[in-house]
Amino acid sequence: MQTTDRTLEAPQAVRGVEMARIEIVLHLQNVSLFRYCAAEEIVRLAGIASPAELAAGETLYRRDDPPRSLYCLVTGEVELSGPEAAAELRGPGSSFGVLDILSGRRRQRTARALRDVTVLAIAAEDFFDLLANNIEIVKALFRQVLDNKESR
Repeated sequence: MQTTDRTLEAPQAVRGVEMARIEIVLHLQNVSLFRYCAAEEIVRLAGIASPAELAAGETLYRRDDPPRSLYCLVTGEVELSGPEAAAELRGPGSSFGVLDILSGRRRQRTARALRDVTVLAIAAEDFFDLLANNIEIVKALFRQVLDNKESR
């Protein structure tokens, strides 16, 4: 499989997808990261989510890139790889990149599309603006992060 040199986080690489807001809401409801969010909070998240597509082999972001967005996978499969951990495969309904934007650290792994993918990208700045004004989303995210930590 051939990989490309551009990443989704590079402005010229984003390929927008037409998706109705209700479709975005329905996809976000299926993302485990937002499991504890109420419908009203999901609608707010949908307002800042931007659909994008990548072909198999394209890179969403590379290790050491600054974190600009978190991603929710709608279709396809993404591999997360880095030198310090075994590669992980992510499928529809999963999210990735959130810990990087929350920590402010550079990307810890590379994210590459194994198949054609559609993602919902949520820009870090928009995400933080939303969190600053919506404590219920913050509480729901903490609850999910704690669930993930306890299940490991």
